[in-house]
Amino acid sequence: MRLLFIVAFFAATARPQTDAVALYETTVRPILRANCIACHSSAAAASGLSLESREALLRGGNRGPALIPGDAAASVLLQAVRHSGELKMPPGRKLNAEQIAAVEQWLTLGAPMGAVAARGGKPGSRHWAFVPPVRPAVPDVEGSRNPIDNFVIGRLRKANLSLSPEADRRTLLRRVHLDITGILPDAAEIDRFAADSTPGAYERVVDRLLASPHYGERWGRHWLDIARYADSDGYTIDAPRDIWKYRDWVIDALHSDMPFDQFTIEQMAGDLLPKPTEDQLIATGFHRNTPSNFEGGIDFEQYRVEAVADRVATTGAAFLGLTLGCARCHDHKFDPVSQREFYEFFAFLNNVDEVDKEKDRKLFNKPFLEIGTDEEKAAFDAWEKEVYAIESAIRTREDQVSGDGDTDPQLKALRDKLNKHRRDRPKLVRTMIMRELPEPRVSYIHLGGDFTRKGIEVQPGVPAAMNALQPSGPRANRLDLARWLVDRKNPLTARVTVNRMWQQYFGKGIVETESDFGTQGDKPTHPDLLDWLAVEFMERGWSQKAIHRLIVTSAAYKQASLARPDAYAVDPLNKLLARQNRLRLEAEIVRDSSLAASGLLSAKVGGPSVYPPIPAGANNVTQVKREWPLSTGEDRYRRGLYTFFQRSAGYPGLLIFDAPDATAACTRRVRSNTPLQALISMNDESSFEFAGALAKQMLEMKSDEDRLSRGWLLALGRQPRQDESARMRQFLRTRRDSPDNEIEIWTAAARVMLNMDEFLTRP
Repeated sequence: MRLLFIVAFFAATARPQTDAVALYETTVRPILRANCIACHSSAAAASGLSLESREALLRGGNRGPALIPGDAAASVLLQAVRHSGELKMPPGRKLNAEQIAAVEQWLTLGAPMGAVAARGGKPGSRHWAFVPPVRPAVPDVEGSRNPIDNFVIGRLRKANLSLSPEADRRTLLRRVHLDITGILPDAAEIDRFAADSTPGAYERVVDRLLASPHYGERWGRHWLDIARYADSDGYTIDAPRDIWKYRDWVIDALHSDMPFDQFTIEQMAGDLLPKPTEDQLIATGFHRNTPSNFEGGIDFEQYRVEAVADRVATTGAAFLGLTLGCARCHDHKFDPVSQREFYEFFAFLNNVDEVDKEKDRKLFNKPFLEIGTDEEKAAFDAWEKEVYAIESAIRTREDQVSGDGDTDPQLKALRDKLNKHRRDRPKLVRTMIMRELPEPRVSYIHLGGDFTRKGIEVQPGVPAAMNALQPSGPRANRLDLARWLVDRKNPLTARVTVNRMWQQYFGKGIVETESDFGTQGDKPTHPDLLDWLAVEFMERGWSQKAIHRLIVTSAAYKQASLARPDAYAVDPLNKLLARQNRLRLEAEIVRDSSLAASGLLSAKVGGPSVYPPIPAGANNVTQVKREWPLSTGEDRYRRGLYTFFQRSAGYPGLLIFDAPDATAACTRRVRSNTPLQALISMNDESSFEFAGALAKQMLEMKSDEDRLSRGWLLALGRQPRQDESARMRQFLRTRRDSPDNEIEIWTAAARVMLNMDEFLTRP
């Protein structure tokens, strides 16, 4: 009897289940296929939702579960097809009444599907850039002494091409100086190298340049572009900010050849390391470079969220070469990054203590580090405690005073005391840093990218298409993310980094779309070379200097840059590298080269930003007028790297030569050619000053020929050709027909030299 009862029970309960599965197969599934699956499949899960399996429905998407078992009315899926809630699906039209009734009946029966196999994998998940690099075999090329050349020559041979001859020694010296330190070689260096015919002369120059502190400045500028470094907050108030110590940290880290994995970890999460040092805290200024809005009346949370989203996008650009920001409002259209994964990544960076100038009455907040000697810090701590004590007394008295507190004398005295005490603040260097909150914020998916429309809660995580994250505790944190970025299994970080190095030496990367290694980016021109360099980078302990040396000692780098008709016919864009590429100098190096040629350049490394001459009225475009305290003495002649950069009104001499505006990560500068550049380089106050200083050096010589020879050597690193000398002598004769004195005449000649295309170009 018991057996019969069990059989009867299962027969009775199985029939509705069987009928429900039949309903799905014959009616509901065709409805979903025709109207929903194009956007909500396992391969293209818009808003994180797939409708291809019951498990996926229960898991749901960015709004939570799509199916509530036993409660059809509460199921988001039914609300969407009914158009009864915020969601109205399918977009722009509505299912007919019979279709909606079928979906509702199926949901009421528990939404069974039977054995449904969802397609696996996301679009682009097997794209080459998401597969970790493996060291390829080096092509066999007879006579090559550098593996880079084996790859380049091997590829050229397939196109029946070969490398160009090596550039002449003076050109090569000028090129490598500009590329490694951004400073022109002086006359003594030029003569010494030209006379040194012993083996290894060039390699010794390279080693000397890599050991120079100016290497840290040159390559630090590239990284500061990515870090969107600036000396002001941005937005319309655009107040000055204290963060130049971060710039110094970058310069020092590169100069000491800090391994890139450590360089990454300290910037991403130095504050989370065990007993972090002062330098490791300063390093976290990387993500404090985000623009900040402190206008009155703003929603602080809106701009805090904007800052976190910026940090996600910057991390993606800096280390992964991915457009992660494209997944903020919806699933990435091309790469395997869902909106849910964007906010899982967002959760790592959402727990940072932020400055709220509107709400926090304290003068100093956790996101700042005060730097000084032990005695200075002790004096500052005592001063700060007194500030807090006076503020506390003011608040207490305000609560005690009835009516208009402004007329109360114990209150007025306290406020006067506070103002005086603030004016007596001990001087310490202050810099912005990252600090984690004691308790992490709850992170949600923002529906449509709107921070006011919260979807489901998410935990910190990384895109599933990449290497797995190894959390160090029950909840992954920023330090885990930093270590994930430089894990040997990460397919992108090493590739992206060596590609950017290559880009600086050849004008474009092996992957030309250096900020997009995704499915819409360019394919690498030399894929095996890229992977070989990436693996070599990691196996050499993430040493950037090792890769720099490898590149600049290659025959590919040392080629002449002269145009070749045979190569142009086959490879007009020089992607195969049958010659070097000539490159217009970057904005800061235009200034630095002029300073070097004129003999004015300060060799000082590091320190606060400076204020060289600026055109009158250049700051008038800003909402809040800022003083420009013109620098004097040595600071007037610092490298362009140290020029105070205000986001809303960047230094014209830099912006006009294509310096980025520091509002977002810049992984490659454009190189434009505009009349404004000529106006700056010929007529700016600084340009006249540089030309005048060069003229004085030329006037130290006795004859016109010797003066021209000296100017040409200082500015261009060579002697003038016969036709150039003839034209300059004619120029001098014309000027002498006017009432100009000799210094004016030779200043005009110096302006010619400092404005030649050859001077403004890396050969």
